[in-house]
Order: sequence, then C-alpha cells, then structure tokens
Amino acid sequence: MKKYTLRGLLLFFVLCLLVPDTKGQVAITYWYHPPDITLYGTISGTSPTPTLITVDDDYSAVVPLGFSFTFYGNTYSNVVVGANGRISFDTTRASNYDSWVIDTTLNNDVDARNCICGPYCDMDIAFGGIISCSSQGVAPNRTFVLNYCADEMFTTSICDSQYTTTQIILYESTNVAEVHIAHKTACTAWNGGYAIVGVQNATGTASTVAPGRDYPSVWTATHESWRFTPTSDSSYTVDSIAYGPMPYADAGIHWYDSTGTYLGAGDSIVVSPTVPTVYSADAVYCSDSTTYFSPRLAASNTGVLNITRQDLTVYPNPVHNELNLSTNGQLITSVVVTDLVGHIVNSELYNSQHVTVNTASLPSGIYFVKVNNELTYKFVKE
Repeated sequence: MKKYTLRGLLLFFVLCLLVPDTKGQVAITYWYHPPDITLYGTISGTSPTPTLITVDDDYSAVVPLGFSFTFYGNTYSNVVVGANGRISFDTTRASNYDSWVIDTTLNNDVDARNCICGPYCDMDIAFGGIISCSSQGVAPNRTFVLNYCADEMFTTSICDSQYTTTQIILYESTNVAEVHIAHKTACTAWNGGYAIVGVQNATGTASTVAPGRDYPSVWTATHESWRFTPTSDSSYTVDSIAYGPMPYADAGIHWYDSTGTYLGAGDSIVVSPTVPTVYSADAVYCSDSTTYFSPRLAASNTGVLNITRQDLTVYPNPVHNELNLSTNGQLITSVVVTDLVGHIVNSELYNSQHVTVNTASLPSGIYFVKVNNELTYKFVKE
C-alpha cells in the first residue's frame, strides 16, 4: 500500500510496503488538473497464474514448481492441482478426474495418495471461485503458492453460499508444506460435509493429518493454519501455526480515503480534496465477501515532499520562450521537462527559489515539468 496526504491542495506522503516477500504492491502516480487530481495505481510484482481448471472434479495440466521439492523421500519438479483442494505429485493425473468422495480416513483413501490436502473437500469451481498459483522468491528459498479463492462447495442448489478460501505453500530446501485456511464452511447436506487436511505418501503406507481434520469429523475454520514438516523419508510432523498466507494480487486495485471509506475500484480514481486528506490503494487479493485472504498490508512513512503545490508557482502557461518556477521558501534542486510520451527534453540541477527554464527551442505542444522529482505540472508551449 502507498499513501498520499493532501495538505491544502496536495501534500502527500509516499508510503511503501513493509511485508517481506510480498507480491502485488501498488505504485501510485498522479495527474494534477485543478481542482481535480487523478491518482493512478499499478500493481507490481508477480501475479498468480490461473490453473485453467474451469469444470468440476478436474485436475489441471502439469504445473512446474520452479524448483525441486522432496515429498516422502521422492523429489519432484512438477505437480498437478486438483479442483477439490489438493496438490498431487502424480503427474499422470494431469487433466483427469479428481475424485470428490470422502468416505474413509486419509490413510485408507487411494485417491488421495501422493497428495497434500489443504483442505480436500468437494468444491465446484463451475459455480464460482478462482484457482491460481505462483512460484516466487530466490533460490534456495523459493516457494510455490496455490490459492483457492472463494471456491463454491458442490452445489449451489444444495449448499448455497457455502465456500472455501485456502492456500497451500511449498517451501524449497526445507520441503515444508503449509496450509492456510481463510474460510471453510461445512456443507453437511452433501457428502456429509467432510473435509481433510493432511499428507499421504505414494503407496498409502504413511500419512499425517491435522488434529480433528480427518474423516469423519465435520468442521469449519476461519484463519487456521497447519505446517507439515518432514522428519524422515516416511514421516511428517504437523503443527498448528499462526495464520500467515502469502499476499498476492489478482483482483485489481481498491481505493480508500483517510477514514477507510471505500471509494471505488480500478486503475485510477479522480479526487478533489479541499482539506488535508489521506488516500490509499490496496492491491486486492481474494476478498471473498467475508474476509480478506490476508490482512490489509501494513505501511510506513518513507519521506515527505519538500514542496507543496501551494508553495510552487509555475508561469506563464501557455509559454513562449521562458518558463518560470518560484517557491515561497523551499529550494528547487532539479527540474526535468518531458514530452507527452515521456522523453526528456530538458534536465537541469539548481539550488534556488526561482528558476527560469529556456523553452524557446521546444516545438509547439504539451509538456510536463517535474520539480525535485516530486511535483509534476503540465504546460503548453505555443
């Protein structure tokens, strides 16, 4: 998140995300045309890739992890993703049927062998939801992140408004797997409402399940997390951990004012402040109507502009041969003039409260002048 504070017409603070390894940061630029200011937001970083699962009970095509991951003593570089909430290391299942029936414990479930279940339950993406994944980070500490965002339970005619939002994370080097459940309901009218969180090896001879999260338990969860840690080639431990999924951005930008009031969504927004106002932009990542998948990201002030728009005067406009810039006290240290497509046509360093920029040689047209790398004005050369 980055914020801008407007004092008078505009004095803003540029804020940056402090969450480590965070995806979906928002970089903000602006266009000033009194009395309106247009704020533009651009999501940077890696956005997740859809797994292209669009039908019920299906496995994805083969998905590369981006690194090697050891699971029950076997090393893999690819997986397939199940529509019903599991990662399988058996790539022969690619684009094939993903069984939904839960009528036995994980250690007896043949269809869940060589899988991480997080949670495994009968979801139906055809009725709503997003399944996406991403590989991120730098070796040897990369991660593979699988997201199920507001995936409807089967089926809306039986379990209306029931859904699951969850994330499975695989960690390079440590071979740890985590499950972070943002929201899970129990649709008891279908398949008993059963769901499983656990891991099972390829032969069905070893499995580990989170306490209370195996068949025939019926359970719900909000902000619940589990960590599965290998202790040998044939065993894992499971621990309850603090809820902490990895943020990501795939649903656009939302804008808020200083009171936290939602202003609208989109890549830009027009505001017309008359008093000091704080504006913020969030990169939205799976906001599923009841809870954010991750908390809204923390931010901290990293710098204050030296010159406000009230302090700076730019004249004349339109201009012929000389453009004047004056302040009421702060020094002008740099001036950059660009054309409409962003090409720099003049760049100078100064140390003065008054600067004159020679514009005589510029062709007629529209230009921008940026002062101290902070404030940008539009002017017309006649």
